[in-house]
Amino acid sequence: MRLKNVALSAFLFICLFLFAVAQASQAQEIDCEKIPLSDPKTLEKQFLKLYCHAQNEQHSEVKKLLDQIKGKLAHIEDYLLHYEANAMLGLGQTEEAEALFLKVLKDHPNSAIIQDSREQLAEIYIETKRHEAAEDMYFLLARSTESRWKKAIYLKNVGEIKEKQGTFYLAAKIFERIWVEHPEVSFSDYVFELYRKNKKVFNPSPRQFAKRGEIMFKAGNWKEALEALSRSPRTKTVKTKIGICLYRLSRFEDALKAFSGIDSPKAFYWKGLTLSRMERENEAIETFKLLYRLNPKSRWTAKSLVTAARLLSLREEFKEAQSLYNLIIDKYPGRKEASKSAWNLGWIHYKKKEYQKALDIFSSRAWSAGSERERFIYWYARTTERMGDKPSTLFALGKLADSPHISYYSSLARLKLKRPFLPPQSPTAAYSGNPFGENPALKKFLFFSKAGTYDLALREAGLLRPQAKTVGQKLHLASLYLEARNYKGSINTAAGLRSPEALRLSFPKGFEEHVRFFSRKHSLDEFLVYSVIREESHFDTEAVSVSDARGLMQLLPTTALEAATKLELGNFKTSQLFSPEVNINLGCYYLSWLLKIFEGNLILSVAGYNGGPTNAKIWNEKNGALDIDEFIEEIPFKQSRDYVKKILRSYAAYEAFYGKEKNQSPRQSLEKFLKITSP
Repeated sequence: MRLKNVALSAFLFICLFLFAVAQASQAQEIDCEKIPLSDPKTLEKQFLKLYCHAQNEQHSEVKKLLDQIKGKLAHIEDYLLHYEANAMLGLGQTEEAEALFLKVLKDHPNSAIIQDSREQLAEIYIETKRHEAAEDMYFLLARSTESRWKKAIYLKNVGEIKEKQGTFYLAAKIFERIWVEHPEVSFSDYVFELYRKNKKVFNPSPRQFAKRGEIMFKAGNWKEALEALSRSPRTKTVKTKIGICLYRLSRFEDALKAFSGIDSPKAFYWKGLTLSRMERENEAIETFKLLYRLNPKSRWTAKSLVTAARLLSLREEFKEAQSLYNLIIDKYPGRKEASKSAWNLGWIHYKKKEYQKALDIFSSRAWSAGSERERFIYWYARTTERMGDKPSTLFALGKLADSPHISYYSSLARLKLKRPFLPPQSPTAAYSGNPFGENPALKKFLFFSKAGTYDLALREAGLLRPQAKTVGQKLHLASLYLEARNYKGSINTAAGLRSPEALRLSFPKGFEEHVRFFSRKHSLDEFLVYSVIREESHFDTEAVSVSDARGLMQLLPTTALEAATKLELGNFKTSQLFSPEVNINLGCYYLSWLLKIFEGNLILSVAGYNGGPTNAKIWNEKNGALDIDEFIEEIPFKQSRDYVKKILRSYAAYEAFYGKEKNQSPRQSLEKFLKITSP
């Protein structure tokens, strides 16, 4: 679905606003109205009672409870001081509150709560008209935060102080900085209003436009980036980025003019892409070839030749495509484009049923290291299968199936060999126990987690993250994120760690109750739903894509509205897409609808979920007669092709780790989905 053309309006503001609250929302929210708060027996429950009183701004109750437990919870003194200071502030005892906030800063300089205390101090300074102290605190906060949204807020507060003091030029300087460095926030344009109120005009300099445009370009806000870069100094780099913005906005004629006036390899490459999107493929191919003749050593040249060869292959002009692939392999042997070219060359021979030639190419790279190794091994196996060489086929498939890692190709190999999906076994208990030792942040995390205050636990996990250096520490941290219901944190922390433990932590069953209920409601396999959520959002409820797809299952507002109408969800608003319950309900409905229109074909449905059902239908009309593994390789959109492979890999992982659990109805299987046959 991400490939649909959708306006980018408000994307950055939404994204960065939600980032500010993402950690808390990833944890299980506490409903303090429903939690019984009388006579808590444990320290954790007593703290939860304190937490809820603080959330409900019951300041007198906070004070009473603090007097009872303060001496028993020395390891979270920083939090207790902060809560006490807030209570004092709420009771009107400003001086006492200030002293307590300052104590947090002095005694706990590395505390996860320190930013909150600084914010409260800054507000106290404003209320008591100590403007210089407030400004200093807000500047400190801006330097200390990693959140762009919060940084903009802190700078805005400084600007407002300056404006109220009547120091226009100092205020203007701050708001100009916000306009330049934080174009994504809704108040970035206030600088124009500030100038108007003072009967002046803000005319941004070309340098300011350049910096603003660069930020918007990196964020993928092509419309705003184009507007800013068009007023920037016209360097070759800026001109190229203007062309890319025009390309991304589908203004191909304008993009072509922009690239045609730039003499650089990068511009040549983008010019070729633009011509191909304009269906002027012959010119595109010649442009890519011309770059090779003019600048064969550029890093863009091999990429251009691969694209040209791919265009020729899609047109079934295999002879010329083969020539280009051979050229890339010969001239750029160490580049990833050479490996990609080798596979494509083998694939051409395979499709033409020239199996011996295909086998020679696949076997030349199947047994050496490389990111594409499994792909070569799998298609070596499929080629030998076509040639009737069963021993070679079984040998290659066995190599893949024996892999300690779960991948798309190893999963296909297991299916063909009819081996069950089993979780990889850890050879040792090397990662058991606590690798952080007597770490204060870990101690706090465990306490907060046991109390059920996962938002606070995640603050401490954030302090542990930079300390996690070893594999054992990263695995332990990933398990802590999982414990705190921060599934995205678990996945991201375990990513890239080659161990069975990391693999398990990379495939959590987040929002299990909702997934189980709605997968059954819409007759879906819950493993498929987990796989879609994992690959779409990494279980991030606040995820927003550059095409404005939102929430766990990354639904576009238009798609969600259609689904909500069909489900008769009254008063549905697109803001509800950040609700796990609503998002999973609508996402499951849409996925089940795709399965119905594609008559249960999982691959077409998943491809349609990513690339749109219309494209999936076109691909099926052209290549629907192919074996399913061949069909997947022929999906022309790389993003959709890779997406399908990721979904199938994730499904295999969920099957391996959770397949023995009961009550998985309705259940399908990859064998049924893919119709894989044994060699």
